[in-house]
Amino acid sequence: MQQTLGHTTLGNGPETIFLLHDWFSDQSSYDNLRPYLNTGFYKFVFIDLRGYGLSRSIYGSCTLEEASKDIVVIADKLNIGQFHIVGHSMSCQIAQYLPIEAPGRVKSIAAICPVPACGNPVPDDVMQHLESVTKGDMINGKAIVHFMTQKRYHDWFAERKTLNWFSCSSPQARAAYLHMFCETDVSNLVQGLDIPMLVICGDYDAPAHSAQRLQQTICQDFKKSQLVCLPSGHYPMEETPVILAATLEQFWNSVTLS
Repeated sequence: MQQTLGHTTLGNGPETIFLLHDWFSDQSSYDNLRPYLNTGFYKFVFIDLRGYGLSRSIYGSCTLEEASKDIVVIADKLNIGQFHIVGHSMSCQIAQYLPIEAPGRVKSIAAICPVPACGNPVPDDVMQHLESVTKGDMINGKAIVHFMTQKRYHDWFAERKTLNWFSCSSPQARAAYLHMFCETDVSNLVQGLDIPMLVICGDYDAPAHSAQRLQQTICQDFKKSQLVCLPSGHYPMEETPVILAATLEQFWNSVTLS
């Protein structure tokens, strides 16, 4: 029997939004966003992927296919036919693949600072370095956070995020998802999909997530995509939660009220 991923819900609206976290956190990364979400019209389901948060003890292969199946299991358990999906960074790959796994069930996709469907490939030496960081390297973990935010914040921001990353997830899951988003390319499967897609980038994010690269990748793959840039680094749900919530709701309203 397949295990159900850990998740929490917020709101009781008729439209359901699933939210997935990034590599560096579990669902707690959305804590600053929660007060600004429209819980009257939407129901929000925050999901912890395998090896993270409430799903920390659930092991697996940590692939796009597995994660997509896990989300469908939750939707079925909650008796939700169609839903909107939000991804952040690595989990945007999962969100983009989900319509392939579950045709007709995804109403829209919001991709926050996304990894495109083609992945974020890195050289072998960089992969080896990142693998070593997943084992608990605080110094280089903090360096990654600073790199993803152009060193705009004090050291405690990077330290807090890195401490949370190591405490909320297992080393095995961190390494497995690293290979997922660096080595998986499903762009040939998603090209031409007409699902409404909101792509959100941060003005101070790393080059792999720049507006220019996203325009050349994810925005080309999805026919109904729109790109919005926010004054943040890689973590707008923590850096600019109010403007992120307003941007997301405007998009969802355009989809559900059209």
